[in-house]
Amino acid sequence: MKRPLLAAGLCLVLVGLGTIGVRHESSAELQRALASFRANLPPDARFEYDHAYPRFLARGAGFENARFIRGGTTLTAHVLTVNNPSGYLTTGLSFSKIHAEGITLSGPVGGRIGELTLNKLLLPPVSREKHDVSDLPPLSQIHFRHGQIRDVALGTPDHCTLNLANAAVDNYGHDDGNSGMVHEAHAVCAEDSLPAQRLSALTKIPTGPLALDIGDLRESGIRYARAVALVEQWLPSAISGEAKPFLALNAQGDLSEVPSKSEARNIGIALLGMRLQYEKLLSRQWKEGNKRLGEGNLHNATIRFSKSYALAPFIPDGIHIETLTQNATTDPKTNVSVISIKGTTPKSFDYETTMELANAVTPDPKHGPTLISMSLTYRDDASNLDDLFGRIAALRGQSIAELKSTFALPLALMAQKAPGLDALPAFVLAPSGHSLTVSFHPPEPIDVTAIKALSAQFSADPTMAQRWLAPPVLTSSMK
Repeated sequence: MKRPLLAAGLCLVLVGLGTIGVRHESSAELQRALASFRANLPPDARFEYDHAYPRFLARGAGFENARFIRGGTTLTAHVLTVNNPSGYLTTGLSFSKIHAEGITLSGPVGGRIGELTLNKLLLPPVSREKHDVSDLPPLSQIHFRHGQIRDVALGTPDHCTLNLANAAVDNYGHDDGNSGMVHEAHAVCAEDSLPAQRLSALTKIPTGPLALDIGDLRESGIRYARAVALVEQWLPSAISGEAKPFLALNAQGDLSEVPSKSEARNIGIALLGMRLQYEKLLSRQWKEGNKRLGEGNLHNATIRFSKSYALAPFIPDGIHIETLTQNATTDPKTNVSVISIKGTTPKSFDYETTMELANAVTPDPKHGPTLISMSLTYRDDASNLDDLFGRIAALRGQSIAELKSTFALPLALMAQKAPGLDALPAFVLAPSGHSLTVSFHPPEPIDVTAIKALSAQFSADPTMAQRWLAPPVLTSSMK
C-alpha cells in the first residue's frame, strides 16, 4: 500500500514543480509582452491593473481591475482575459478570444457594460512608419467570428443615452455568414444634442429628439462592416455640418448577402419631429434564375408628427397603416429594379406605388439611382381627405364647401399648365369612395437627386415643362 501512495506522492511533487516552472516562465513571457505593449502606447496613455496572471491552456493572460487611461478617458474592466494573442502591429494582431466583465467607462462617454466577448478577433496592421498605437483601428476594418455584449448603459454630457440588454454579431467583416441579434435596445439623443442639431442643419428641417427603440431584431446576411464603413465616411461631414450625401461616398459593395432575411418586433424610430412605430417587420432577399428578389411586410405601423411641423394642426394624431408590403425585382445584368410598395388600412385607405429604377441596389458616385418610371394610386374609403379639409376649414372659419370652392380655380389652372394631371381637380373635390392614379414616364431616365430641381428647370424652359407635364409622360385617372 505504501509504494502506490509513495508513487502518487512523487507524481504530485513532479507536477507541482513543473507547474511552478511553467508559471515562472509564463509570468516572464507575460511581463515581456506587457512591457512591449506599454512601449507602443502613445505618450498620454497607460495600462494598469491590480493583478495579472498567465492562462496556461489558453496561452494568454488574465487581469483583475485592468485600466486603460488616455487623456480624460478611463476604461476599467473588473475581469479581463486575453487568449492566444499572435502577430505584430505591422502585420496585424489576432486573438482567439477577448472577454471582459464589469466594464466602466468615464470621459466623453460614460457608463457601464456588463459583459463583452469577441471570438477570433483580427486587427488590421498598423503602418510600418507609425510606431505609436495612437488610435484604435476603424470599426469597419476589424474582423471577428462572434461578438456579444450585455447590460449596456452609456451616456454623453449632451443627453445621448444607450441602454441595451443583449446584442450579438457573427462573422463581422467577413463576406459570408453574417448574422446579428438585438434584444431590448433604447438609444435617445435629446433635441439639443449635437447629433440632433447636426441632422437638422443638414436637412434644413426643424430639430427634434432622435430615438431608436428595438424590442427584438434578428437578421442574417447583412454585411454590417460595409454599412459601418459608409457611416465612417459620412460621419466627419455630419459632425462638421457639411452636406455630404451617401451617394457621394465610396462604394462598399453589396451590403447584403443573397439570401438574407430580417425579423423585427416592437420598433420605434424618432427622427426630425416624426416618429414611426411598428409592431412587426419581416423581410428577405433571394434569387430566382438570374433575378434578385426581395420582399418586406410591415404590420401595424403608426406615424406621428410633432407640433413643429407646419402641417401638424391639420394631421390627425397618428396615421395608422395596418399592412405595408414591398416587393422588388432586380436584373443584375441591367441593374434595373422594379419596386412596388402597398399600404392598406381596411375601410380607410389603400395606397400603392410602383417605381422602375436603375442603379438602386448598388449605386456609386458615378452612377446614382435614376428614375425610369413611376405610378401612384390612392383610394380614399373613409373620407380622410375630407377630414383634412374639415380641419383646415375650421382653422380658417369656413365650411368644407366654401374651402373647396376656393380650390376650384387654382386646381383648374394647374390642370391647364399640367394637362397630365387633369383628373386631380375632380378627385380633390370629391375624394371619398374614389381612387386617383398618377403615372410618370420621363422622356429619359432622371437622376433621383435631380428631381427636386425640375421645377426651376420648368420655369426657365416652358417647352421642357410642356413636354414633361403632358401625356403620355404624365397621366392621371380617377375611378
